[in-house]
Amino acid sequence: MHITDPLPRDRNARLVFGLDWRAYPARQMRAERRRYADDFGATHYVEYRSGKDIIGGFCAPDTGEIRGARLYSGAARIAQHERVKGKAAVLVMLQDDQRVHVVFVVRGVVRSDEVLTAPKAHERRLAIEQECLRLNLTLTTLGSGQAVGDVDENFGAAALLGDRKTGRIAKVPVNLPTVVPLLVIVAAAVFGGIKLMDSFNPPPPPAPKEPSFEEKYDALVRQTFAAKMPRANELAPAILAALGNSETVIAGWVFDKAVCASKGNCMITYRRYGGSFDDFGRAAPQALRPLHFDADGLHLGARGPLIPEVNVVANNDAKTWPSEQALIDMLQTPPQRLSTKPFELASYGYKVNLEPSKPLLAITPGTPGARPPRMIRVGAWEISGYRWQAVLLSKLPPDMTLDSMTVELKLDERGASRNQSNPANEQAGIHFIAKGKYYVLD
Repeated sequence: MHITDPLPRDRNARLVFGLDWRAYPARQMRAERRRYADDFGATHYVEYRSGKDIIGGFCAPDTGEIRGARLYSGAARIAQHERVKGKAAVLVMLQDDQRVHVVFVVRGVVRSDEVLTAPKAHERRLAIEQECLRLNLTLTTLGSGQAVGDVDENFGAAALLGDRKTGRIAKVPVNLPTVVPLLVIVAAAVFGGIKLMDSFNPPPPPAPKEPSFEEKYDALVRQTFAAKMPRANELAPAILAALGNSETVIAGWVFDKAVCASKGNCMITYRRYGGSFDDFGRAAPQALRPLHFDADGLHLGARGPLIPEVNVVANNDAKTWPSEQALIDMLQTPPQRLSTKPFELASYGYKVNLEPSKPLLAITPGTPGARPPRMIRVGAWEISGYRWQAVLLSKLPPDMTLDSMTVELKLDERGASRNQSNPANEQAGIHFIAKGKYYVLD
């Protein structure tokens, strides 16, 4: 949490960022306010209405720091600002010296209210952009400050000074029950309840039936494969092909590495090779934005290509999956079996690591129901190699999923990458590390 300096035109007023926010029904406002205040250990709160719900923020400022001051929530003023409340999703980033206030609002409701350093703020911005893509929300970025980067619309701290009464933070009211009347009411209710139970004493309802092992297993299988995990033999080569279309050198900056998940966009890092931040900012195409310039002056981050959609590993194809031992023999004993030149492959650094598989659902003693005749087991895998070995990835069996892929440019001692005149140098070239899971039947 951060409390700003006194506001212009009102020396006793200050803005507060970094509150914990929750939404609750307006009819239960008092009870929910007390419950969340206790959960967060809060002494102060702020509330505003959004439709039929109340949006509440909670904090516990130091009493010595706020003595004689009136506190207002910066996130509450942002959420109710005319430029924000009419949009589907808005990310506001306001730089304040070495810190950045990051407020994320969805349809007028504060989702997050954070005070971060500039590098952490850029990481949070990328995470919010990925979340909006996943939820199909149109995101508008507002803000100001040199460390914030490119924004859709300029939005300075002065925009929060217009409505002076919005977002007032107050103390959580003390809950003082009326002890004597409550005791009388409780005693009468208990006495009457005992008499009533003596007259009508129905048997207790039967205990809920514990699900059988088969039911637990079937539910876990449906939950696991509902995540639509992409096939490694299709997505890994597709990512390498998509990154192959990216610019390797831009305005004195050279591609360093790209980190790609199974959905969303890759995140590319460039390293300085004679250029400057300004040179890159002028030359970078729109597809690479927003940009993130690192404080070391030697690296910068950019948005990478969109992860393509491919076929997924499905439980319906389990009959075609190889057994665990067959998978090991295919990939590791020896690893050259995936190559058309098995006597050459080992010298080029293509490496496969397989962790032993575990049951998707462990058998718990005492659980009713029999064990299915064939159960799914899951394990982790990791493969490292070079781009020219991408054809080997396309030959992976269909029971292997891809979770993440890191692609980096390795240079030799002269600063050159791998080429056909120097194929034996395994320290240079486009190198990848792919990770994921594999599924087999026991």
